[in-house]
Amino acid sequence: MEKLKILLMTMLPLLAGACRSIGGKAEIDTPSPEPVPVVKQDSTLIECRLIALADYPIRSLDIFIYNPDGLKDLVAHVRAEGADATLSLPDSLPKTVAMVANAPGTFNSDALKHFDSLDALVFRFSDDDPTAPLMSGMGSLVPGEPARVRLTPLLCTIIIAGVTNYYEGDTLAENPRVWLESINGEAGIFKQYGFAVKDPSSSRAVYLPCDIGLYTQYPGTRLFCYPNDLPDPNPGNPATTLFMQYEIEGETQTLSLALHPISRGETIPVELALRPYGAGRP
Repeated sequence: MEKLKILLMTMLPLLAGACRSIGGKAEIDTPSPEPVPVVKQDSTLIECRLIALADYPIRSLDIFIYNPDGLKDLVAHVRAEGADATLSLPDSLPKTVAMVANAPGTFNSDALKHFDSLDALVFRFSDDDPTAPLMSGMGSLVPGEPARVRLTPLLCTIIIAGVTNYYEGDTLAENPRVWLESINGEAGIFKQYGFAVKDPSSSRAVYLPCDIGLYTQYPGTRLFCYPNDLPDPNPGNPATTLFMQYEIEGETQTLSLALHPISRGETIPVELALRPYGAGRP
């Protein structure tokens, strides 16, 4: 795993006197009587290792270090390749650390000079990558000690865990496909709850690997969305909804299931029952 090591060092002037021989004895030249400037050594620099813990691959890691009190100023911002980094801090006081993994672009440190400015960071669902999703987390740091921060994704996963055909006889549900509607279009990177739907969208239909006949199928098909957890869905803040379509003897049937609430980073397994209209079908 690649590490990024940031060492901030202050160099002291090297004062070396020339030696000359007098009467067979070595004597050091007398330094110039001019005042020697006082150089303050940054002996307080303390090396710290920061480690990100996550359930998904970490390709890049942005680390923000803030003072925990007062204006909560930004102390350092470093970008590492991989899940950990080593850096040096100017004092031994505790710090607040915020991490963002797999951000596709770069952050403007000048716009993040204070801890509260992190609340303004948002990310688009359309820019996220299920193979290495954007993740974030916060923790505390004591300089000189390793700091581990657990990262969670914004991305939520809907798994089609099972599909059962309750039609009579050997009726086959053909060409089953699933998709999501009213997907939240963006979310605050460090937000943990209170997600409203913004700029909603729908996913493309994904076909299940097999038709559904006499036996329950366990496709494990995955769909993705962003969190949507405000209570009482309404037309202005709709529930994210799973749709399934299939053909029964040439006629298209549609099944829908509201998924609410959906919390940040949640994985929701769904089991679907295919029934004729009027046979307990929702």
